[in-house]
Amino acid sequence: MATPFTVKIEQSAIDDLKRRLEKTRLPDHIAGSHWDYGTEPSYLQKVLQYWITTYDWRAQEAQINRSLHHFKLPVNTIDLHFVHERSQHNDAIPLVLIHGWPGSILEFTELIPQLVNPGKGKQAFHVVAPSLPGFAFSSAPKHKGFGLKEMAKTFNQLMLELGYTKYVAQGGDWGSMLSKALGIFHPDHCKGIHVNMLAASPCLYNPRHLLQAANAYLPYADQFPIFLTAEEISWLKDTKRFMDHESAYQQEQSTKPQTLGYALNDSPAGLLGWFLEKFHQWSDRREANGQVPYSMDFLITNTCLYWLTGNVTSSLRIYYESKHTGDRTDIVSKQYCKVPTAVAVFPKEIYKMPKNWGTSLYNIQQWTVYSKGGHFAAKEEPETLAQDMQKFFGNKATFGQIF
Repeated sequence: MATPFTVKIEQSAIDDLKRRLEKTRLPDHIAGSHWDYGTEPSYLQKVLQYWITTYDWRAQEAQINRSLHHFKLPVNTIDLHFVHERSQHNDAIPLVLIHGWPGSILEFTELIPQLVNPGKGKQAFHVVAPSLPGFAFSSAPKHKGFGLKEMAKTFNQLMLELGYTKYVAQGGDWGSMLSKALGIFHPDHCKGIHVNMLAASPCLYNPRHLLQAANAYLPYADQFPIFLTAEEISWLKDTKRFMDHESAYQQEQSTKPQTLGYALNDSPAGLLGWFLEKFHQWSDRREANGQVPYSMDFLITNTCLYWLTGNVTSSLRIYYESKHTGDRTDIVSKQYCKVPTAVAVFPKEIYKMPKNWGTSLYNIQQWTVYSKGGHFAAKEEPETLAQDMQKFFGNKATFGQIF
């Protein structure tokens, strides 16, 4: 049985954190390099100064407890933390809402209320938002091989334990792949998925896919949109640029997470710098004058969920396990997800693929392209994402006979 959980960090941990922050030793940097080499030194110093002098963990902790209902439940060897918000609407659909890295359930604080208590005529949801195993307040797996399939198994068991024998799933980042895994391996219970990052790749045995890849990547071919639209070519070029210039963290975390963990688990300033780069590079900054479009309170509190729980290193292992179990390749590139799927495409998402590649791996019933938003869509554009989910899961022709 699930038991209520209250976030309460020991004062000794907070005192230790403050001491470490005050003793931060920053590295040198090249003047005028801005974000070219990684997190900009002046921005990191600004956030660190706020963290040391102004930030109030206790106030944020109280807000986390006040705004959401938290629980814990032993599931599949994991002491699983999750948020559970039930709607008062009779037609509410059970939904498992899944975050990724370096995010947390904090990404959903503006989204969840719109899903649980929507306006008139909009689909409502009973929302379950777990912290991934090894993240925040969920315990870490104790054995090798706890990859995406095991995490999906854990979340399916969670929903069944809560009495939701039929449900839908939504996610971005790792949440998108875990949503697909639920649709692939647990279709008797997971009846539909919605993703805001399309995890897909071209099929090497599909001539059209090869022609599309050539249209995007061969010299000068991108100037002649024949097999792809100009927009789709720009998506693939953006994705390639990300892989070429922004994805080194994936290689480190999927090969030697423990080595990186020694540094990030020992230095809160180092952890903050590691995270800030991602929130800066992966977000839509066009309406924020090029700056990180989140409050310093959010950025620091999200970092605290990794630091104060001691789950920094275990959170990195999702990369290692998904690579070495083969789960990521199997789920992203091989397995077809037959349950109805919706894809919301945001312009600054780090992975953007042509719809044609997606339809070979998903039963795509809804595809919507938006004009603003990035990788952290639930935080950046909560109203847009909520409406997209409500439109899809509220489609009675697709889901009316299920829920």
